[in-house]
Amino acid sequence: MDFATIIGFVAALGIIIGAMYHQTHGHLMGFYSTEGVLLVIVGSACATMMSMPMKNFLATFRVMGKCIFYKEVPLTQALMQLVDFAAVARKDGVLALETRLDEVSEPFLAKGLRMVIDGQDHEAIETSLRLELFSQGERHAIGKKVFAVMGNYAPAFGLTATIIGQVVMFQNMGSDIAAIGGGLSVALLGTLYGSLFANLLCLPLADKLGIRSGQETMLKELYLNGIMGIAAGHSPTELKQTLLSFLDGRTATKFEQDN
Repeated sequence: MDFATIIGFVAALGIIIGAMYHQTHGHLMGFYSTEGVLLVIVGSACATMMSMPMKNFLATFRVMGKCIFYKEVPLTQALMQLVDFAAVARKDGVLALETRLDEVSEPFLAKGLRMVIDGQDHEAIETSLRLELFSQGERHAIGKKVFAVMGNYAPAFGLTATIIGQVVMFQNMGSDIAAIGGGLSVALLGTLYGSLFANLLCLPLADKLGIRSGQETMLKELYLNGIMGIAAGHSPTELKQTLLSFLDGRTATKFEQDN
């Protein structure tokens, strides 16, 4: 579970609600507007639906879950696993890896090892795995774009709510004071909702998805290079030295000292 996303969202929301509560002496309903919610949040979602294929829009909640429940695999852990598999392949042959496949929880790695065990051509293995990496990158880019697009639309719909509220105010100037107050409320709350929806939810999630995509790509690139090294018959030491390039200098040094 990604606690940074949860803690950041809850803390930011708590600060905002706390400021609202303090300034209104507990009258938080003064910050609620049905019209503002419909115009900004529902309007932004509808505009995003128009700009995206339906299947990508409907996958929004699944993509959001990836931000919250992402299980990060340390590169050092993956590196150690690949070096261990290289040692088994070097000692007992690649067919011996079949008995170790139950230890592999990553489908990408399992697929690559099965192709090696089956004796498939090295070029065919790399081509297949790189195509999978490419398609993964495309899926991640679309998932990120859903939130980025929604975050871009939200302030514009907040401005729409502001304009509608101002029109109501001008139409009732000098007559209905209550209508003027209602129009002003929609105008200000629409801007508030647009800003919060974009900057507290949509854009941070888009940025987090971009980071997660990069991390997953890096991990699978490490797996791919490890698989190709095992297929080529590299020794565990040779493979380790190659894969250490995926780690930053400090982590690589510590890994070599510990292993």
